[in-house]
Amino acid sequence: MKYRHIIWDWNGTLLNDVDECITVVNELLRDRGLPELSREKYLACLDFPVIDFYRLLGFDFQNESYKDVAHEYMDKYVLHVPKCRLQEGARAVLQQLTEAGITHSVLSAYHQKRLEEAVSHFKLNPWFVKLIGLDDYYAHSKLEYGIKWVKELKYPPAEIVFIGDTRHDYEVARELDVDCILLSCGHQAPERLRDCGAKLFDSLKDIQTFLLQHSS
Repeated sequence: MKYRHIIWDWNGTLLNDVDECITVVNELLRDRGLPELSREKYLACLDFPVIDFYRLLGFDFQNESYKDVAHEYMDKYVLHVPKCRLQEGARAVLQQLTEAGITHSVLSAYHQKRLEEAVSHFKLNPWFVKLIGLDDYYAHSKLEYGIKWVKELKYPPAEIVFIGDTRHDYEVARELDVDCILLSCGHQAPERLRDCGAKLFDSLKDIQTFLLQHSS
């Protein structure tokens, strides 16, 4: 096994924004008189497509549109991005893997423009050959964009690995026919990730160690 390209998820994988997302979701819930989420419940409930997550929390899309909720969420979320941190060691991991000859891209359900702004804010652009987000705010599956990107890459699927933090990332990787590694400190609880079949690590540093062992 020899990995030469990493497709990274953004939210929860490179960007540590879990607490900020919980804050925003709870603002939406308060505005509607719905029960707020604890961190544990958020990690246990978050799922894709995100509309199903909102329904589970009690949002009534008979009385308001998911489109409006998605835009309201994004308006609030972008105010919190400057408060977010990168996952511990993210810059060092990107640098050291690049020095080992591995290239990088981002595939995210985040809006394309917002993704570009966030990556630029954290000054990570030099490490990525491409940033791929969605063209709307509705956080549907990124699978279609991933399929197109893998076809454009010069590497065969066996030399590509997808790194994410949710079961959806694993499902996307399977459809792309590439290996998947999941990070346990993102947007879904570790126990939800252990049984899906992906390699699971607690930190980016642990992922780096594994990748360097499989890329030479």
